[in-house]
Amino acid sequence: MKTKTIILLLICAAITAETSAQIQWGVKGGGNMSGVLLKDEAGYTKVKLRPGFHFGGTADISVSDNFSLQPALLFTTKGFTMDNDGFSQYLNGVDNIKFTSYHIELPINLIFKPIAGNGRLLLGAGPYLAYGFGGQWKAAANGVSVTGKLKFLNDLSDADSSLGGNSRTIPYFKPFDFGANILIGYEFRKNIYFHINGQLGLRDLDPAYNGVNDEKSSVKTAQGGISIGYRF
Repeated sequence: MKTKTIILLLICAAITAETSAQIQWGVKGGGNMSGVLLKDEAGYTKVKLRPGFHFGGTADISVSDNFSLQPALLFTTKGFTMDNDGFSQYLNGVDNIKFTSYHIELPINLIFKPIAGNGRLLLGAGPYLAYGFGGQWKAAANGVSVTGKLKFLNDLSDADSSLGGNSRTIPYFKPFDFGANILIGYEFRKNIYFHINGQLGLRDLDPAYNGVNDEKSSVKTAQGGISIGYRF
């Protein structure tokens, strides 16, 4: 009986070791340019891209010789800029306003990585989940800059009319977002890699007003960037 127990324990240990060997942990970071697709009954509102950054931990789960599943947990900044000609119907007298929001993001990409030269080509796609938890805005008017904070809201109600004031906190978008990623890059022999990525949000982030959604307006995120990573 003891012999069978020892054999089973050895088998379990071998399976665990083999499974662990199929997962490589790592880190990555980089820069991104983001914007939003703002739409109302008049069409799309003109916005400009806003620079940001991202960093966090990654995992590479081997599926086969040429395929792996790569989830990551990242802190990332997003946002957009609007000039007066893009939103003069909303805020008269303001030259421009810049929004920078903070997100925790979970992309999960399936990566095809065939051998190419001394390394591997990276071609990937997959979904992402993101949660916004704060941010800042900065507006310029007549040479004077004013800054404040952003508050993510699912529903903008009359009770939120107190936002602003001395705290300069203004309502922003819905906090939870999801969408799709694509990427292309290259992995070097020493587990160093880089990739260019694109991202499109699929959820309408326009908050409801007093529980009622505006069917004529929508807000969706869009982003592109470059990442450099290392797997241990």
